[in-house]
Amino acid sequence: MKKQFTLLVLAIGLVACGGPVNIEKVADKVAAAKGGDTIVVANGTYSDVRLVWKGAATAEQPIVVVPESEGGVVITGASNLRIVGRGLTVCGLHFKGGYSPEGAIVEFRKGKEYAEECRMTECVIEDYNPAQRNDFYDDVIIAGRANRYDHNTQTGKLNRGLLVGVNLNHDNSAGCAHRIDHNLFANRHLFGSNGAETIRVGASQHAYTSSQVVIEDNVFDHCNGEVEVVSIKSSDNIVRRNLFWECQGVLALRHGDRNVAEGNVFMGNGVKHTGGVRVVNAGHKVVGNTFVGVRGERFFSALALMNAVPNSLPNRYCLVENVEIVNNTFIDCANIEFGTGCDEERTLAPERILFEGNQIKNKELVAPFMAIDRTSGFTFRNNTVELGRKVYLKGFTNGSVECPAVDVEAMRKGRGAGWYVAEPKVAVENGRTVEVAGAEQLQKAVAEAEEGDVIVLSEGRYPLTKGLQVGAAITLRAAEGAKANPVISFAGSKKSSLVTIVDGGSLKVQGLDFSGKLAIGTAGARHAITTAEGMIQPYLLEVRGCAFYDFGESTNFAIRGAQNTFSDNIVIEDCYFHDISGNAVDFGAEREDIGRYNAENITIRRCVFENLLGLGVNIYRGGSDESTGGPCVVIEECEFRNVCNRGRGSALRAIGVQDLTIAGCRFVDSGRGGASIRLDDTPWEKITVRGCTLRNSGRIVANRAL
Repeated sequence: MKKQFTLLVLAIGLVACGGPVNIEKVADKVAAAKGGDTIVVANGTYSDVRLVWKGAATAEQPIVVVPESEGGVVITGASNLRIVGRGLTVCGLHFKGGYSPEGAIVEFRKGKEYAEECRMTECVIEDYNPAQRNDFYDDVIIAGRANRYDHNTQTGKLNRGLLVGVNLNHDNSAGCAHRIDHNLFANRHLFGSNGAETIRVGASQHAYTSSQVVIEDNVFDHCNGEVEVVSIKSSDNIVRRNLFWECQGVLALRHGDRNVAEGNVFMGNGVKHTGGVRVVNAGHKVVGNTFVGVRGERFFSALALMNAVPNSLPNRYCLVENVEIVNNTFIDCANIEFGTGCDEERTLAPERILFEGNQIKNKELVAPFMAIDRTSGFTFRNNTVELGRKVYLKGFTNGSVECPAVDVEAMRKGRGAGWYVAEPKVAVENGRTVEVAGAEQLQKAVAEAEEGDVIVLSEGRYPLTKGLQVGAAITLRAAEGAKANPVISFAGSKKSSLVTIVDGGSLKVQGLDFSGKLAIGTAGARHAITTAEGMIQPYLLEVRGCAFYDFGESTNFAIRGAQNTFSDNIVIEDCYFHDISGNAVDFGAEREDIGRYNAENITIRRCVFENLLGLGVNIYRGGSDESTGGPCVVIEECEFRNVCNRGRGSALRAIGVQDLTIAGCRFVDSGRGGASIRLDDTPWEKITVRGCTLRNSGRIVANRAL
């Protein structure tokens, strides 16, 4: 079993085990098979199957399950697989577009039965998501002993959970020695919360379990779920020769001791929040890694050695000590940081750290590292730097630093399922242009819209009898030369929002008015632009040159992101919000205070908020979790007039925003009962408030001086 299977070779056992069989008969065939037998699954699409396959063989002479032809067996619907017993190899399955009805999609266990010397290879898990992003399950759980997960492709995970988890919560999990190698993990979208690692080995309670797992020769391509792309939470594991390509996160040696990170390549290519290695606990080795264009800071740094909590429990931050950082190369990386997380709780600086033979090049920097706490516990020796100016620190020499030759194509070759070629997902930018006049035409055009369509509204009123459901990436805009904005309002018998973005939808809006005024005999509008509750797919929203007014209840908002939804980018420019009882712009639906939020990037420019009972802008990310880099918010050149003057109110509230700029804004007669701007910021958040004026308005409330 030292080399990769090919489907052709595996099919040789066909004579011994008969012809292809339906997938639902495989369990019986496996139970009757002996080592060296091959069971061939008939090509087809199998839906709603719950498979349990138990082998009785060895790694040297396995029982093999293989499809009739490459990519020929597709598993979808409410389906999952359990691999148990010994010496079973599963090859070439394609899990596509379904979801797991319970537990992970694939588990190397069933109840208290576990797998030993089993293997999953040349398989694909693609877009295998539940209906809502907060529905939790992992894709693959490896349990038991000496199992191998290799040459698989996983892509398109959107819900909460891991791509691969190593479970150590069973007897004999110590020294389990699983191997995870030559896989392609791709397109793990930003989740906006903790719990979205790509690989995790163990959990905090297994910190001192010697699991001896090897993670090697994999590609992590845009694995952006959260700060920990790979999270090691046990001891004596090896992570080597992996490629991290533009991943907004790090390899985290989070819990446990004596882990090794060796020969990995981290290519950030200047993308924000791309990271390298973060170190907690003792006895680790970070050796011979290459970091290029990594732009993250703090927890996302190219290299971060954490401060510790005195007398820490294993699940918090134990002392970083006896760690070797040797022969690594850092090219154009934003930050190497020692003492990361130093605060009133994490007060113990790293001890007995060897930093030797490393090379650092970045003409933008004037120091090789950032020291958040003391570095007296470090030994610096034979390091070479090429920075923006000469460095005179013991253990560092100024010289020429060259980027090591990194053959990215070679590192990608042979990773993932060799037979699988992803279908290209081409964004349609120029669809049809559909001109409408009147509510019925507008409703029909939106209902039938396809990707890239532009719906042009002529001047006039559009009293909708039912709300618009946007399920594709479309544009709604006013006709050229219109003297007044077209007005969208609601005239239906059942309360509804004017525009709702649903799964698969994104929206650009330009030059429209949204009126919430209640018409006689109608139910009234809820919100102007909102999302459906609990969407699985992320969306984009751009609103320019629009007006929102006459929403007369405190629960009615102009622009809103619903709970359990996520946007990559929100842009609101040159809009006028007035005479609204609820909030004007609200992305504060995630209230569990566990670090979750609704949108990664929010930009609000040149907008006017006037006569609002609710908040002008409300953005919320509660709790103290540090697993994400967002939200990132810019609010510039906006005016707030008579906004939210009730007790404890705020004209603008931004709670827990990680990167916030409020610039050139004017507050007049606003926030008098509370605050013009209300923040609840932590020391690590980047908060800038500049060039703002307050007249007869509340103060700026923050946890620290701005």
